[in-house]
Amino acid sequence: MEDLPALVELLMQAYRGLEEYGEESPEEARHYLKWLRRTCKEGFLVAEAEGQVVGLIAACPDWKDWELGRVLEIHEIAVAPAWQGKGVGRALLEEAYALGRACGMRLAALWVGERNLRARAWYQKLGFRAIGQWGEWVRMVAPIPSAKDE
Repeated sequence: MEDLPALVELLMQAYRGLEEYGEESPEEARHYLKWLRRTCKEGFLVAEAEGQVVGLIAACPDWKDWELGRVLEIHEIAVAPAWQGKGVGRALLEEAYALGRACGMRLAALWVGERNLRARAWYQKLGFRAIGQWGEWVRMVAPIPSAKDE
């Protein structure tokens, strides 16, 4: 958690313009990140480039969803705006998928804000599909792809 200040800043930047889906303050972001770290110990991954934190993913490899059963639950994925579109998010997601496969998961699931159209389109491009909605949150799922070397 030595990267906590940089992760707080990353999270605050990632939700600019979509603040209703992010944390209201850096203090709340700090608490949320600590919760993610405790909840997703092995799936809390940070991407660094050029000596900077540029992305993070928090994925629980054995989450129990009340409708879907056991899934790889992606609680958070965020990439610094300057690094979006450069493969950071995809690399983080691939690492999460590898963890899910190692734990016997076949399905990945996440919640995304309904107005977060860019993220929703990106998830759809990666094979996620919407299966429901709860308020302003859209539930999306995707089969975890098999490893490329299998």
